[in-house]
Amino acid sequence: MSKPFQLTSALENHSAGLVEYMPQDTAKKQTDAPWKEFLFTLRDAYQYREPLTYTVDGLFSNPSLNIVFSNPGMLKSFLLGDCAVHVAGGTDWLGRKVKQAPVMWIDLDNGKRRTHERFEAIGRKAQVFVEAPFYYMSMKPFNAGKEKDISELLSIMLALGIKSLFVDNLGLISPGIDLNSDGMIPLMQNLRRLAEATGAAIVLIHHQRKGTAKRAGETLLGHTGIEAAVDLCLLVERDRDSNFIKIKSTKSRDIDVEPFAAEFCFTHKEGTNDLYEAWFEALEFQDTSSDKAIEKVILDIVTETPLINQKNLLTSAKSVLQASKNRIRLVVSSLEQKNRLKVKEAAHNAKLYLIE
Repeated sequence: MSKPFQLTSALENHSAGLVEYMPQDTAKKQTDAPWKEFLFTLRDAYQYREPLTYTVDGLFSNPSLNIVFSNPGMLKSFLLGDCAVHVAGGTDWLGRKVKQAPVMWIDLDNGKRRTHERFEAIGRKAQVFVEAPFYYMSMKPFNAGKEKDISELLSIMLALGIKSLFVDNLGLISPGIDLNSDGMIPLMQNLRRLAEATGAAIVLIHHQRKGTAKRAGETLLGHTGIEAAVDLCLLVERDRDSNFIKIKSTKSRDIDVEPFAAEFCFTHKEGTNDLYEAWFEALEFQDTSSDKAIEKVILDIVTETPLINQKNLLTSAKSVLQASKNRIRLVVSSLEQKNRLKVKEAAHNAKLYLIE
């Protein structure tokens, strides 16, 4: 019988300098089989990799795990349904390039009739042919917390070559799990493994919690592990009785996503309330709250008013931004550290700002 590995002894030997490092190739060969396929070295990191690709340019990369959330009635399901059909058809969406690929939509929220009607109306307006690689399921029970369900979905996705998976919604694929509990963490890990195994961009539709928070991402309903697990988190906002929506990123692991906006448009079949066509039109969006927007306003003010003092700078910036003075002050400090703002000391330790 082999002698059991003693962690304490190994650490003591390492601290005493008694451990000799073996060559990487030998070390990897001697690694236990369950770990071997997950163990890499810098040799692997330095290998050439194809550039990151996106299902929708600048939004959903392959592979990735993403979430789009809002309060009920914000048109997020319609918005992503429109996105899904455009990806299957290979046509630009809201001015963004898409990479045509097989798409799957899992509906557990709207029901078969409404889902049929929506995709008919969206597809008709987008002029996507029936042969497009677009697949959807409606009201098929699915539990992302169960390995069996994940394995079955993996097999279907691989067979169909699915590179974009939309799920409506997260709460309905986690039955029996309290969304606010750490039971959501292994479920999110299952979805991450699904994305990695298929190379797909997985987009989860989810809800927003009631109340306010210091950071928009904190209004995502459920355990903090949900937001922590995703690569991109988008919040959809809409004024009641308006067809104009705003979409902004609350988290991004890759490139920054600037806020954007769209208008929901539709027509009815003659003499009915059934949808005939449905689509979203891209709108120009004036960003007044992101860090980049705050930076631009600050630099514009200082350019127009050299040697402006901090108090007046903060007041002027606050008048055109949807941001607190404390947040604006933090951005000013960041610009100072980056030397994009020059500071001249004045009487009583006052700061005067200029751009050289």
